[in-house]
Amino acid sequence: MLLTEPEIQQVLEQVKAAFPNLADWEYNNEKNEEYFGFSVWGEFVIKTEELIIPRRFFITLDTNHEDKWQGCLTVGLHSYLWSSADVGDAHLVDTDPSDTLEEAIAALKAKISELFQAFQ
Repeated sequence: MLLTEPEIQQVLEQVKAAFPNLADWEYNNEKNEEYFGFSVWGEFVIKTEELIIPRRFFITLDTNHEDKWQGCLTVGLHSYLWSSADVGDAHLVDTDPSDTLEEAIAALKAKISELFQAFQ
């Protein structure tokens, strides 16, 4: 699924509001060898004196080949079709396909919460 410019702006507003601590939001709006269509991602960076290379976490929300929305939390790089630990990223949490962006955001937040509760 590809989005119009007004739809892209609306999506950007929604994801920035849903994940206010992420920065450097980017998007792809074309079908190619790396994306089924529209994809948007934001980054959260943890920098400390002990880390030579900062830890980079990404929230990605994208449309799949069925025009449904999915969300994921990755470390290293944002999610795309060829995401793999072999190329420097790993999926930590993925959601099932949702009919709307709002549903995908809610599902992703629930999965992330579930993941982090396991470590408390």
